[in-house]
This record gives sequence, structure tokens and C-alpha cells, in this order.
Amino acid sequence: MGIWNSTLVYVGARTLLAAAMVAFLLRRRVGVWHTGGQIVSDLSCAAFLLAYVNPDIRDDVGILVIPLLLFVVYWEASRFVEWQRSSADGEDDESLLDAGFRVYGVVWAVGFVIPAVLAGGFLMLELIAPGAWPFPNPRPDIVCSPRRLQPGAALTVRLAVPHGGELTVFTPRGRALVVVPLPRRPGRIRRPHFDMSGTSRCERTL
Repeated sequence: MGIWNSTLVYVGARTLLAAAMVAFLLRRRVGVWHTGGQIVSDLSCAAFLLAYVNPDIRDDVGILVIPLLLFVVYWEASRFVEWQRSSADGEDDESLLDAGFRVYGVVWAVGFVIPAVLAGGFLMLELIAPGAWPFPNPRPDIVCSPRRLQPGAALTVRLAVPHGGELTVFTPRGRALVVVPLPRRPGRIRRPHFDMSGTSRCERTL
């Protein structure tokens, strides 16, 4: 089982436990704010875990990881402190169910919250310093889509940057198309290279 499938199983198990917790909160009628905050926190943690092992999801999450991670840290920390405080207050007449919930809270924080927060932290690090952390399942240096072209279709090439001064694409007929990125400002003299400037578009019938 690869890391992507293992993560899906882990996130699935986490989602089931989170759903049980939300159902418990609804049954206790704790309020819309409490229940809604827990749902947002659980969905954010699931997104962090999936984005950690999938570069496409990582791109979709993007800069949203910053506010979501800050909210998750605040929410889960406050809930954990509140849970431990209420358990300490009722420790004298603690029932077996209360003891079970207290143990469940510790297991939930250690086994399901901390890994998601760490994943979110590495996603934030990727925004600050791209390539500083070796994510699993990295995106290949060059990705072409679609894999099979139809006549008149557009070929999208995504490549890791910075890149060299030119990119050569070979057609099925053996012809070569050399793409050279020129400076955007006509009067600016610099060595051609692919950088972080964004998307380059080249229209050519092959």
C-alpha cells in the first residue's frame, strides 16, 4: 500500500471519528459555533494531510493553509485545555464514561491532531521556502498534459523552475520545437531562462 492509499485510509478513519464527535456535540446541543468550528477544524486537518502527499491538492490549498492552520491550532488547543479542565473539576465523581472521554481526548490530540498540524506546518514552509522540505510523491520535473494529444489540441508543459535557457519539444514526426523565453521588457538585456514569472504561452502547429 503506497503512502497515498495509506493516507486515504488514515484520513477516512479520522473523518469517521470526527463525525462521531460532531454527532456527540449535536446531541449535547452545545451550539452552532462550537459544532461549526469543530467541522471546519476537522475538514482543514483532512486537507492538510491529503495535500502533504499530493502535489495537486497542495497547489489547490495554496496560501489558504496559513489562516486555516492558525484556526486549527487555536481551536484544537482551546478545546483540549477546556476538556482537561472540565475533567479535573469533576475528577472526584468521575464516571467510567467520563474517564473514557478523557482518554479519548488525549488519543485524539496525539494521534490525529498533531500529525495534521505538522503537515500544515510543512505546507506553510513550502510557501515561505519552496523545495526546503522533501514531500512524498513529488511532482516530476516535467509534466505534459494531456498524455495523448488529438489534432488541434493544446499541450500544457509544467516544469520545475528555475530552468535552463531553452526547452526542446520533439513531435511524433521527429520535428523539434525549441522554446526560448525572452525578456518581457524589450529594452532589458538578460540571459533567457525560465523563472518563477508564471505562465508562458507558445502557439505553434506541430
